[in-house]
Amino acid sequence: MKTFDTTRFCQALKCQFLVSRKTWIRLFGIFTLVMFMSNLFWTRVQGVSYAYMAEHWNAENLYRTYNRDVEQSFVFGVIFFCIAMLFGATSMFSQMKDTRQRSAYLLWPVSNLEKYVVSFLLYFGLMAILTLCAYAMADALRVLVDWLTGRVIIWGIPKLGELFSSDAVFECCQSAWMFFAWVLYFYSLYVVGGTLFRRQQFLFTSITIVVVAILLVMLLNQIHPDIEFVTGTWDEKTETYCRTYHPAFYILNSVVCVLTIFHYWASYKLFTRMQVINNKWLNV
Repeated sequence: MKTFDTTRFCQALKCQFLVSRKTWIRLFGIFTLVMFMSNLFWTRVQGVSYAYMAEHWNAENLYRTYNRDVEQSFVFGVIFFCIAMLFGATSMFSQMKDTRQRSAYLLWPVSNLEKYVVSFLLYFGLMAILTLCAYAMADALRVLVDWLTGRVIIWGIPKLGELFSSDAVFECCQSAWMFFAWVLYFYSLYVVGGTLFRRQQFLFTSITIVVVAILLVMLLNQIHPDIEFVTGTWDEKTETYCRTYHPAFYILNSVVCVLTIFHYWASYKLFTRMQVINNKWLNV
């Protein structure tokens, strides 16, 4: 059997999706319901009553305040998206819960690399698409309720474009590099945890990361590093803020990129070592 065959991989991806489609439909319904209820909470429960604003405030202040409520619901949607993606990272091999499922999956006439890539694409790409569609559906339902009750119509979906057009993260290539490097690194930690732990992957991975992070903070507090990774000066001629990056900034982010690649490689190697009968808590 070849290490990776494109035709066989596409068939395996299609097959895996069709087998798990009920799970994805159920997740879509749950995600939509959770975000729809959160939208109603941020726009109808917390804050100033809309009826009071409509009666005592002018249109400009009402629009500004209600837009802030919608922004709060959007922030919750972003947080929910991040949690959903991390949950998906630890669920890559959720189809191997019991002995029968593990036997069927391991005996699947597909190479280990193809199995791994299929699971990764489903629980990374499809999870991202599903969560975004769930937020769009929840936002549309919230707008429908607002329209039926005579409220001002403010969509939350366009705020996604405002998020990615923010100058705070993408104003220079160094900032964008640091952002994506750390996001992918944090995601890779959950991928490794989802492959390593056999039960309660999301919970055990989160606990492990928190414990290690606390120990690292305690260690760094003892070392007292005095390094400013980013410094800046104001150029009065051009009226721009010029940033200067310490060499340690490039070293740290390069190490993070290398560790991210190592985590995915370690996750794949752990997957290739999985057996029908493994440790009770670990896939080794």
